[in-house]
Amino acid sequence: MSERALSWVELRRREGEPAAADVPAELRRLFHREARPQRERHFLERADAQRQDETAQRQDVPGVLGGYCPPWIATSYRPAKARLPRPPKVLRNGQPLKPCAVYPPDDRVVYNDHNYPWGSVCKITNALGYGSGVLIGPRHVLTASHCVDWSSGGLEKIEVHLAGATSRETAYDTRAIAYTKVKGSILSTEVDEDYACLVLDKRLGEAFGWLGVKEYDSDWDDDAVWSSIGYPGDVAGGIHPIFIGNKSMDEDDWDYGSGRAMTTDADVKAGQSGSPMFAWWNYDDGSGARPWPFVTAVVSSEGPIPFIPDYKLNWCSGGADIVRLVRFAKREYP
Repeated sequence: MSERALSWVELRRREGEPAAADVPAELRRLFHREARPQRERHFLERADAQRQDETAQRQDVPGVLGGYCPPWIATSYRPAKARLPRPPKVLRNGQPLKPCAVYPPDDRVVYNDHNYPWGSVCKITNALGYGSGVLIGPRHVLTASHCVDWSSGGLEKIEVHLAGATSRETAYDTRAIAYTKVKGSILSTEVDEDYACLVLDKRLGEAFGWLGVKEYDSDWDDDAVWSSIGYPGDVAGGIHPIFIGNKSMDEDDWDYGSGRAMTTDADVKAGQSGSPMFAWWNYDDGSGARPWPFVTAVVSSEGPIPFIPDYKLNWCSGGADIVRLVRFAKREYP
């Protein structure tokens, strides 16, 4: 049986980790752009990726990739809350009218926190619209495949921790890697492989940190330990990151491949596609064991469950292939 993730109660009892160093001078001067890069597309053959992955895992723990928190960035185990902007007061003949703003009564909370891992959230924008993602390597972002503009080949703009009118930094992708080019409506055969890894033109992960990746285990079904961060369009206009925690996932019983689909009780809306579903495990990165966040899936879509077409749930994409995808991208394009 796989080790279970830390519960929300266990995390709430912990104090955060302070930053251990200042930002190096070479990283402070890093963020300078001269010209937009060109982006290439790369689709993996599952058999080749699995064979290469088995070779690479001889030095790694199977199904696990470690994260990274720069020593100059503090760690917190729950994000600091942010105040929502007050909706304008609209009057007609002295009587108040309801403003054109919607703040649903769900579990999502707007936050503004640059600590690790909350500051690793990414908003991804292209000609099709926008989605969400998270830093997953030195210059790598994990998102949903359907958030990538596969048709025109245009670049994706990645804004790290966009909060209102400002972001920590902006980059563009030079390469998009996936197993499947998911476009338009997400088919039932694609929901278990709806993920992509973007390779950036800037090494933002080295400055702001990245999350680890872990293969999902069905032993964790219904464990309320999962969190997500992203940019839903129905909350704060999609320009402030949200946090949702203490949620569960349930692996699809009819999915037997290396890509897996999971349902979740997390509240998600358009704009949160590509948001990471992550939990915390005690993990030793070489400096001692402490809680680390590991992504096991990304938010994909809303859809029916098998044989009950009228009953819709939110779906996530994960499995062994998501670990292999990230490992390939970090190995081939470090």
